[in-house]
Amino acid sequence: MTNHEIAAEKTTYVVERYRHGVSPVFAMLALLLIVILNLGNSQVAVADDGTSSTPSTNSGSSSTFTDEITDTNNLLGENLSKVTDAIQQTKNDTGVNVRLMYLPTFGTTDKPDQWANDVLEAVSPAKNTVMLAVASNDGNLVVAVSSNSDEWLKRQTTVDALSKAAADPLLKSTPDWAGAATAMMDEIAKQRKTATSTSTVVIGVVVLVIVLVVLIAIIGATIVIRRRIKRKVLKMAAERKKSADESGEDTGDGEERLSRKEIRMRRKAGMWKN
Repeated sequence: MTNHEIAAEKTTYVVERYRHGVSPVFAMLALLLIVILNLGNSQVAVADDGTSSTPSTNSGSSSTFTDEITDTNNLLGENLSKVTDAIQQTKNDTGVNVRLMYLPTFGTTDKPDQWANDVLEAVSPAKNTVMLAVASNDGNLVVAVSSNSDEWLKRQTTVDALSKAAADPLLKSTPDWAGAATAMMDEIAKQRKTATSTSTVVIGVVVLVIVLVVLIAIIGATIVIRRRIKRKVLKMAAERKKSADESGEDTGDGEERLSRKEIRMRRKAGMWKN
């Protein structure tokens, strides 16, 4: 998780502050509503029979609430469908769940990253969940990653890359709020691909090392076995020659007197000439 305040500290980004005519009182009430909605993992939806069924959008003219998106000032506007599709595509392609929060303010000046982390963990997020939280009035941007995520996603280098990708579109003369979300999701796909490629390389190296070790072990065992057989063959030949000398027999080169067992042993030891 990284809090960015563009043009402030080295490790933070701050987006340009844009006022939307929202009073501090309304901002705090909206913030409270968002936390309540997230804590209950609520869906703003009403079916024809009056019961809650599928996620819907309260897009009156100023706000949007869904399971994945909280946009109190409707900053996504006509790009809402595009962003929603991108969230689904990201989940399908990478297994990462994306949540977006666009607020006027986080309602705190102390450690916005901790605030975002608390909000994310409070909803018991699914594995591999990334939340982008933007406070448009305060100029804060935070990327939080759920604690139950895979190691590649939780790495600080990954979080920093996602934060930078999301922040860059907001540095334009006119902030691209939807672009911040889609850029972050594009970076998620990139990071996932890199992590997969790295894992594949590591696995390949490990397999190669194992194969080499096995081959070396086989070669070593073969050499040891051949030497042992050779010693036995030489011992048997010496005993046969000694016996022949004692009896006065002429054995010649001795190969014609070899038993089948000795022939097999000589072949295994590499001593047999066809």
